[in-house]
Amino acid sequence: ILFMIDTSGSMSDGMIAAAYAEICAAIDQFGGALAGYLGFFDAVVVPPVPFSTVEELDIIRLYGGGGTRFDIIFDYVKKEMKDEMPTSIVILTDGYAPFPKEDKAMGIPVLWVINNDDVVPPWGKHTVITIE
Repeated sequence: ILFMIDTSGSMSDGMIAAAYAEICAAIDQFGGALAGYLGFFDAVVVPPVPFSTVEELDIIRLYGGGGTRFDIIFDYVKKEMKDEMPTSIVILTDGYAPFPKEDKAMGIPVLWVINNDDVVPPWGKHTVITIE
């Protein structure tokens, strides 16, 4: 699974921390059997780093702070992960950017984890997390 966290300027530290916490909770929910890659994006992709434990997530440092582009995630996967394509992509974001056409996902299932009730992605599955 490829997890991508939006680190654009519209994402507050609390929003980013909540996105990270969701990934940690997913690892715990699957009894530590959830392995994947964690990357960050704004207007560029920070190359994803593999992880298989919460401890490994703790050493991954985030980068970002610019604008938001979703299309670059799929461009990165197509170019850089072509030898080992992810089985699914989870994008944790506020959703404030143009959504690419669904065919950019190349048939890979996408889950949009949105931190507000204002944005509904036009394709893929989505869920909303609340920030307190």
